[in-house]
Amino acid sequence: MEMEEIDSSSFIDDQSLLTDRPEGSSEGAADLTNQFSFKQIGSMAKYIEPISGNYTLDEVMDMFNQQESLMAVPVEEYDRVIGVIDRKTVMAATSTAWKRFTAKNVGDYVQRSSAVLYARDFIEKTLAKVSEINREDGVIYFPVFNNRSFYGIVSLDDFLSRIAEIREQDLAKAAIIQQGLLPTEEELAPLPFKVTCWNRMANALGGDFFKTFELDKDRYLLCCFDVSGKNVAASLLTIAVGSFFSAMKHMDALPKNPAKVIARLDAYLKDTVPVGSFITAAICYVDYEHKQLYLFNMGHTTVYLLFEDGPKTRLASVNPQLPPLGMGAVKEALEAADKAPEKPFTAIPIKTNMHLEMYSDGFTDMQSDDGVRYDEERTKRFFVDLYTTSTADVQGRITHVVDNWIQNAMLPDDITVMDVRFGR
Repeated sequence: MEMEEIDSSSFIDDQSLLTDRPEGSSEGAADLTNQFSFKQIGSMAKYIEPISGNYTLDEVMDMFNQQESLMAVPVEEYDRVIGVIDRKTVMAATSTAWKRFTAKNVGDYVQRSSAVLYARDFIEKTLAKVSEINREDGVIYFPVFNNRSFYGIVSLDDFLSRIAEIREQDLAKAAIIQQGLLPTEEELAPLPFKVTCWNRMANALGGDFFKTFELDKDRYLLCCFDVSGKNVAASLLTIAVGSFFSAMKHMDALPKNPAKVIARLDAYLKDTVPVGSFITAAICYVDYEHKQLYLFNMGHTTVYLLFEDGPKTRLASVNPQLPPLGMGAVKEALEAADKAPEKPFTAIPIKTNMHLEMYSDGFTDMQSDDGVRYDEERTKRFFVDLYTTSTADVQGRITHVVDNWIQNAMLPDDITVMDVRFGR
């Protein structure tokens, strides 16, 4: 090991939707709206009393003038809603005295939609159809029906706004699921060494993942992962990693050889990770019985070990010795290593007050307002300074450094830092 010295859907009950509102009636509109799922058109449709196609444009213009919030009105012929007339159309048709004189009845200006929308239809599935009608025919407002009865009207803006809300809610739920896979303070507290985990995602969902796993009472895995890609696609792969460890909890006999555990993980991810994606990882196997660490760096950022040596702090760097996970190459390399004198991982005796520092490349890649990268040298110095920081202050120290460096700049990548302290 190279050493260097550094100074110190909602589910809905369809039966609840079987009651129809009488056609042309506004009774019970609010009650029915509340019975539709947030993802169904009925939940955003607004009931407006239909007018006859025989109305004059002046009569409709008076309605718009009296109700500033009214943007469109459904139009019916023979007691059946045939389309919608909007404020903009009426204003254009009555903008001059001549136009008012020659204007015809509302029925001649009504926007007839080529599609029928139903209150039970799901918004996401209907958006493409509504957008296509808007592009081809310029229709903005659409009548909605509940079975055969007119129910209300919706606009293209209603669709777009609701889709944005749905996706925001879905992302929030997914973020909770992703965070739930990470170790909690309650899980970290019983460990015979102190582990502090700090994480900040660049988006609602991210591609960083960290895990602690107890193989038995004296053997542990400490893992830091970084998935290629960002946001939703990357977060799905972190869930795949998390599911591997969840499944391991239910195995009757866990392998005590860390190389076999990692080879098994690589084989699992090879079947899960799409072609072109990969996962870098730094995994530390802690054999507390024999006071040994085994470090596996698979295409990840440099792992640092710090310990006291007289009046100075020594720092050891463990660079990648193995390819990233998810391509099957790690499994092949570890299996071949059984027959080779040189091992593609590092064995290190645990020293008193030794610190292990693992992190994702979002830490080195964070940029200041001026576009200056934090870089590897500052990262190394940061961990040397962190060595003298009390365990209770580690979280605050990392937060302070990240916030002061990026200030108002956008975070380009997820950041994870794992600080592990032995001999407490």
